[in-house]
Amino acid sequence: MRLESLLLGFCLLIFSSIGYSQNLDFEIKGDRETGYFVQILDGTDELIGNQGEFNLQLSNLDRSVSFKIENWKAASYENTVKGFILKKAQYLKDFDSNLYSEVEYEKVSPSLIKKTLRISQNSIPNFYYSVDFTNIPAFTPQKYVSFEYGNFEGGMVHELYPSAGFITNEDEVVGFLTNPGYQNNFTRTTRRRFSGRGGGMVGMRILPDANLLSTATPKEQDNGKHYIKYTYGEALNLDHGESSELPIPDLFSKTGNLKLKQKDSLIEMTFPKGEKAGIEFLSGMKPQKIYSISFSAKGDMPLALKLYNYKNGVEGSELEHGIKYIDGFPLEKDSWQEFKASVMVPYTEAEDVKMFIGRTNGLSGSLNIKNLKIQEHEPYRFDYNRLPMGDTIEKVTYVFMRPWKDQKDFKVSSQVKLAEGMGFEGTEVEKMLYANFQMMTWITSIDDEKPFNVPNLNYSPDMYNRDSFWSVISTYNKELNVSIWNQWAATQTPEGAIGTIITPYMGSVEAKDNEATIEWLVWGLLNKRRFGVELPQEKIQLAADYILNEFDENRDGKCASHFSMSQVDVMEYHPKTERMAANQGMFAVALKAIQALGLEIEEDYVKKAEEEYRNFYDKDRKHLLFDSNYPDLISVTDLVPEFLSLWVFEKPMLTNEMVQNHLDQIPALNKVENSVHPEIGTTAPIIVRLTNDEKGYTYMDENYQPFGEFGSNNYGDNSRDGFYYNGGSWLRAEYTAYAVGYWHGWKPAKKRMENRLWAEKNLNPNWPYSKEFIPTKWESYDEWWPSTKGLSWNVFILMANEFVGNRKPEMDPDFRKENKY
Repeated sequence: MRLESLLLGFCLLIFSSIGYSQNLDFEIKGDRETGYFVQILDGTDELIGNQGEFNLQLSNLDRSVSFKIENWKAASYENTVKGFILKKAQYLKDFDSNLYSEVEYEKVSPSLIKKTLRISQNSIPNFYYSVDFTNIPAFTPQKYVSFEYGNFEGGMVHELYPSAGFITNEDEVVGFLTNPGYQNNFTRTTRRRFSGRGGGMVGMRILPDANLLSTATPKEQDNGKHYIKYTYGEALNLDHGESSELPIPDLFSKTGNLKLKQKDSLIEMTFPKGEKAGIEFLSGMKPQKIYSISFSAKGDMPLALKLYNYKNGVEGSELEHGIKYIDGFPLEKDSWQEFKASVMVPYTEAEDVKMFIGRTNGLSGSLNIKNLKIQEHEPYRFDYNRLPMGDTIEKVTYVFMRPWKDQKDFKVSSQVKLAEGMGFEGTEVEKMLYANFQMMTWITSIDDEKPFNVPNLNYSPDMYNRDSFWSVISTYNKELNVSIWNQWAATQTPEGAIGTIITPYMGSVEAKDNEATIEWLVWGLLNKRRFGVELPQEKIQLAADYILNEFDENRDGKCASHFSMSQVDVMEYHPKTERMAANQGMFAVALKAIQALGLEIEEDYVKKAEEEYRNFYDKDRKHLLFDSNYPDLISVTDLVPEFLSLWVFEKPMLTNEMVQNHLDQIPALNKVENSVHPEIGTTAPIIVRLTNDEKGYTYMDENYQPFGEFGSNNYGDNSRDGFYYNGGSWLRAEYTAYAVGYWHGWKPAKKRMENRLWAEKNLNPNWPYSKEFIPTKWESYDEWWPSTKGLSWNVFILMANEFVGNRKPEMDPDFRKENKY
């Protein structure tokens, strides 16, 4: 048996080598007179036929002088261990300035090449600039592909993950990748919140990096022009440039129950109580274009505005890039409110965009709208990246090649190859989650280059404290950890609370008694340990005082709060509640952090808080009580405080018996034959109700509902069983619970961890990437929520894997960099 296994492994290795025998290479072209550049080869055959390295657009700070360098070529080059460095110093007469540029090519592996541009100048306080890398196939490709589309027609690529490629005549895919935005200085934000945070998301008037990634348009392809291009530092101003109005229907179609009157541009809608109702029409908006929607409105109820992809007479998914979640745009009864928002329409395979305006909240009342306009833009383009005197900026891109298999394989490869290019080591799934996190981290805005981490594009533009905490502490990148921690420090209120959210272009005053302040303290402690940073003691003390005064003002060791301190945060409690195990556990973790940071706190007080956490264990039911008023509920989130205690402080708060019994009752669902361990399920519900029948569990309903009105409205009719916080499977919380189980001797831990990672990549073959949650009860992939795609904080499994001994810190390139000397 041993010999058969060895022979099988040897054969697999041989076939693997044959299947991945690509040999990307490069060679220097040109001469001293015309300049040097690099061409990329497939073995000895030309693959990418560029005649230069990049195009650079420069302007001074008042934008009165501009200059463009096209198809930059080097004056000299030198060999390195892994490739070449091309160099050039040039005098720019227009600015009376010197510019120093170099391009380095590195062969990371036989199928992956890294290209790094470095530019600097020492003559002028600052430049504005944009730069593009245009990759020209040496032949006409069979077709283009992008992360989301196996047959991408061409143009602007604004998708979940910024990668694209072309297919060769030999059925190989040549793919292109970019370093994350906080390194390559771009942002993918396309919308902002309304004033007062009401009404949803609205598209911005200045769109940065809309054309970050693009391919030849269909018209360009028809004319024989082919390319894939990354453009960094370009912004679009929709209030300058050219625009034209699209025709608006003379008469609108009604949907739902309402009375409709129209006179010239005035539209009057009157609604009885009921379901979604309003007007809808085909807007005329087309893919690959940018629009504005504007109107005046008044009424005695909030207004809803929705945009949907529309194809073959069927309404599809809601558009993501601009207007979003506008169900309650606030209006006044007797005065007109002005609405104006941009909409970026990327490639969607849809034929048109359907617009809905009306009521979605079920209320009765009236809405009046006038002067509805849709404008198509040819916006003014300007450069916003900065090149300060004495600084060196870098832009990094990658090219990889592999056999074209299918769209799933391209999605996986795009993530894996980026991680490898950045020097990350790990399993395939670890690389995927690492790359996804990198692509969800960019700069804050065109005027603010500080790093900014969003959960996923659905939550963009918001950076949530709890999401960025779990995301960023998963890396040993000092710049990210310290910078984003400092941004959260700046949200601290006079009472000491740390804000819940930072949103670019608008403010947020949301600071409340959830776990944000606790996590900020733990994060500060990690920064001190990992990087030796000096923490702001006044802010640390103020946060500690807030935690003590807000959560336990009578100092009995019991935590009381208006909010959940787990991610299950859909309920607000008045008066404060002491019913929740996770809250008590997080409070105990907070006291441990305060103690570890050197602040004065009594040991007996810490022990009392730990004991109260243990008291949530019900000896008869043999599990921690998620909510003591609903003792049949069980949640993996109740073990998150135990994980933090073990990981950060190397001390348990719970006993082996408590943890093992708790996890024994967490059902393993979504059983799949080809999973790593087909005898058990691949996912577990984040929270579920235990029952005494043969099945052993059920989802929440209207009669057993801990989430008040929210729970009744969303989970009362059982239509969302297995979704979101009614039994959805959330990787980070579930995986850390299994890691706790492993430490406490729970035998199924490793198998459950392996199956859960398998599920993240494979359970839905169309979505092989990180997700907010996986449903645990569903009939078809169409039921999975598109808004869940690409969640950042699942990268925390890297730290969980370190905790259980499956990883080492040295596998993170930033750890190696930080500890190099």
